Amino acid sequence: MIRSVVFSTVLLVGCAFAQSTWFGAIAVFGVVPDLSLVVLIWVSYRNGLVEGPAAGFLSGLAEDFLSASPLGFHAFIKTAVAACAALLHGTFYIDKLLLPIALGFAGTLAKAIAAGALFLVFGSKIHIYSILERGLWVEAAYNGLIAPLVFLLLGPLSRFLVTARGRR
Repeated sequence: MIRSVVFSTVLLVGCAFAQSTWFGAIAVFGVVPDLSLVVLIWVSYRNGLVEGPAAGFLSGLAEDFLSASPLGFHAFIKTAVAACAALLHGTFYIDKLLLPIALGFAGTLAKAIAAGALFLVFGSKIHIYSILERGLWVEAAYNGLIAPLVFLLLGPLSRFLVTARGRR
């Protein structure tokens, strides 16, 4: 379990770094895909309610230290999204196309809802998504489109990222 959380956290922080430095070149309407969110959804869906949220919290905390966001912002959002994905563990067969698209899209909406919840608690110092702006929908579609490829590429890494309990 610890090995899975450590490897997942390192991968998630690496994805967040890649996303913040290199993904600007593939932005659509100024929106880049949230690669670390898609990886987190895969890890959480495959592992369940312990490893995914733990890796989400640790990687979110690392992002909080590296960004201008309030401490705990990314940690909360990633933990909430990971918990939502982990609740689906074992309920669906993960096909190659449709479920990854749905999980990527829904995970982005869960991220927006979690940010909105923090906004309600802490007020205007937190960036939230507007349901009427195209940024949320472009990011959700973008994450949904990259999810099948990301899930496919993560398959060979499952011995490092998924616990024995999650492989069953």
